[in-house]
Amino acid sequence: MSTTRRTFLARCVSGLAASTVAYRCGDATAAKSDRPIFGLIGAGWQPDTKRQGRGIAIGSQAARLADIPVICELDTVAAEFANQKICGGKATIVDDYRRVLDDPSIEAVLIATPDHWHAKIAIEAMRAGKDVYCEKPVAVTIQEGQWLRAVAAETGRVFQVGTQQRSEYDQRFLKAIAMVRSGRVGNLRRIHIGLGAGWKGGPFATATPPPSLNWERWLGPAPLTEYIPQRTHRTFRWWFEYAGGQLCDWGAHHVDIAQWAIGQENGGPISIGGTATMNQPLRSGMPTRSDTYNTPIEFSVTANFPGGIEMLIDSSRNGITFEGDRGRFFVNRGTLEGTPVSQLDDRPLDDDAVTSLYHGKQPTSHMQNFVDCLKSREQPISDIATHHRVLTTCHLANISLRLGRTLHWDAKTEQISGDDEAVGLMSRDYRSGYEINGV
Repeated sequence: MSTTRRTFLARCVSGLAASTVAYRCGDATAAKSDRPIFGLIGAGWQPDTKRQGRGIAIGSQAARLADIPVICELDTVAAEFANQKICGGKATIVDDYRRVLDDPSIEAVLIATPDHWHAKIAIEAMRAGKDVYCEKPVAVTIQEGQWLRAVAAETGRVFQVGTQQRSEYDQRFLKAIAMVRSGRVGNLRRIHIGLGAGWKGGPFATATPPPSLNWERWLGPAPLTEYIPQRTHRTFRWWFEYAGGQLCDWGAHHVDIAQWAIGQENGGPISIGGTATMNQPLRSGMPTRSDTYNTPIEFSVTANFPGGIEMLIDSSRNGITFEGDRGRFFVNRGTLEGTPVSQLDDRPLDDDAVTSLYHGKQPTSHMQNFVDCLKSREQPISDIATHHRVLTTCHLANISLRLGRTLHWDAKTEQISGDDEAVGLMSRDYRSGYEINGV
């Protein structure tokens, strides 16, 4: 680091520390020891979409329990909107996440950037001594997930993934897992996971980036390309350059619950393959044009797990159906239904069926679980190690669809067998200046 950069960062840290003393977003009457201090990195898409970004959602959840004196965002319109929404306009806004990591008063970071930034920021945050709450999916490749798991273990930082189905929604997902594990459907043979269809779109016209957005910085680790409005904000997830489409967006939630239910939260499939309707033709799994969404639209993937369990992941109705030789039931964020569920009135689950899944404790809100773990130094309910395993299944599904063939996976060695082209899609290149170093 040059002397000039050291001086610059020292001034930035001094400025942030001063702003922290002047104002802490949240309950100003609470003692400092009672409320951790978070930095929010990534606020979401522009307010003219009339949709709140995940950064605003998790920031609002965190502000009930912690102070948020600084918000980092590359779109000034989104930054101001988030500041007003979360902190009443009193937080400091910065456009470089390193200023948050270099501030010694920040204890933990909330990462809600587009997915392609997650791994780099999270790894640097842990190395800077910060605990991490990161929105899912935390990685855009299998290799990034492996790196995140390794750095979390190396540094001992608390890492919560934003897969809230492990905590919230009236505990119906926890109850579903407990039902499967207690044999309420008998011998489980099949899980059907519906994610809904991905978006279809393009060709799109290029444009001049709006003055409110730092487009080059937004791209970060991803390839440099001309600005297309549909590449940013909410619709970034339909480009492999920045995300993994519906399979990694909703799949990170539902595949997570399914693998947990069958005891594969630290395992993975044996084979995986299927078919999909794509937005554009791919060559060796890579997009052939830059003006069209490139993730799957409609898809049907079958993953075979140990024990003869078949997991069908497709673009049908959002939710999970567990099927066994003695019954079946369906669960999503709005319902838990089926004959085995009705039978709970007469044969309720054991008293500890849910708490045993939640580290022996009563489930709380997802953010409360994170804050509690900052004090206990235990890993939260959505830990990075199991999330990486679940996300690996989602990435493998995408790789199989991109190449149009079935993949064979060794969960112990975490390698694709006999397919060098597929192995190449387990990682990616990073743009110069945005590499992930030290892993």
